[in-house]
Amino acid sequence: MSQCEADSLRETAIGDVASDWEMGVIGDFVTALQAGVSVNAFETDSGCTEGELGVLKTSAVLRGRFFAEQYKVVVAEDMGRVATSVVGDRIIISRMNTPALVGESGYVTKDEPNLFLPDRLWQTEPSDRPHSQRWLSYWLQHPGVRRLIAASATGTSNSMKNISKETVLSLPVPRTPLPEQQKIAAILTAVDDKLDVIFRQIKATQALKQGLMQALFSRGVGTQDTTGRWIQHTEFKDSELGTIPALWDVGVIADYVSALRSGVSVNAEDRMHGDDEIGVLKVSCVLRGGFYPNCHKTVVPEERERVAEPVLQGRIIVSRANTPALVGESAYVNSAWPNLFLPDKLWQIEPSESPHSIKWLSFYLQSPFVRQEISKAATGTSGSMKNISKPAFLSIRMPLVPLAEQEHIAAILSDVTSKIEALNSKQNHFQTLKRGLMQKLLTGEWRVKIDSPTGTV
Repeated sequence: MSQCEADSLRETAIGDVASDWEMGVIGDFVTALQAGVSVNAFETDSGCTEGELGVLKTSAVLRGRFFAEQYKVVVAEDMGRVATSVVGDRIIISRMNTPALVGESGYVTKDEPNLFLPDRLWQTEPSDRPHSQRWLSYWLQHPGVRRLIAASATGTSNSMKNISKETVLSLPVPRTPLPEQQKIAAILTAVDDKLDVIFRQIKATQALKQGLMQALFSRGVGTQDTTGRWIQHTEFKDSELGTIPALWDVGVIADYVSALRSGVSVNAEDRMHGDDEIGVLKVSCVLRGGFYPNCHKTVVPEERERVAEPVLQGRIIVSRANTPALVGESAYVNSAWPNLFLPDKLWQIEPSESPHSIKWLSFYLQSPFVRQEISKAATGTSGSMKNISKPAFLSIRMPLVPLAEQEHIAAILSDVTSKIEALNSKQNHFQTLKRGLMQKLLTGEWRVKIDSPTGTV
């Protein structure tokens, strides 16, 4: 692979592109954008049975990938109305979506004759001009192209935007020679294939963790004998939480929490703080048990004296106000962050003196039961924002488990969590690699060697 000199690049609407590549438009490679129709359909976990048809959801395309499992089953009386089945070696584009997702697209690798498009998705009809549709699908993900799409999207609603066929077909694209298109697509596909493997590993490990949580918080791990070996519980009893080990009692979250401390609302700039600055956390800093300290804003100088509640080591942070799906999200904090402070929408748990494992409690707060209880207790007239009160949160029921068993459960779940974190780190690495390769290869800043082995970088 070779690198272009600065004078071998020229400025275009999407950024610098190799000067020997002519610029054209998407319409050079696509003769039509075929849409489906709106039909009545229903959700199902089992998928289509023999003789049934599916209609895609807009979530079927994301970041260049096509997810064939994202569909609803068409009701019997509408099966005769479906149009535009999914065809391989095509690109599906979301013409109507949220502002962040409008124009998302995905490459289809094979025919899906029982799946059809709704009216909110388009499927490309390739032109006769020699080109690679897979390469074109990567071009549609280029940040410069995504910016042009976002800028041209219309709609009076802040939650839903549309793009026109004319907008897509007139988007700029370099007329890269076919052999280079194919080689670029092969390299990027190799990275995508690796990302697919990692994605499946993450999903499988997350499912394992959910299964373990369900089992460990209802059946436990047992008791230790004189040699330290764990012996499974043999006696169980009915309780408000269902069947639990006979040695357990039922309490509430307040048994392990002496206080829920929140910060204050301060004026801040949406950027990470510098060495001599302090930050206030965003509610997005806690998600699925993970704490993300980089999700913060920088407190303006005149508000520094007003901040309260710094992030402490070994504590749990809880989102008391958030969207309906995310209210009550929480995370364990492994280390102190003295320059980061809580806003009024986050709580930091001060543990009680009752013997317990804070890590065990953090995992319990992530359990499906607690998440469901928080959802039921959350209030608020807005459909986009819900709150949970301190009394409601503290009164959620929980098993009172012996400390040694809590610590063993926490160790098991921590091990699985570490595996998920390692996979997430690996995923981030390859996503960064892909973004860099897309920028260099699609613009011609790096030129591929056609005679080199396919898929090598």
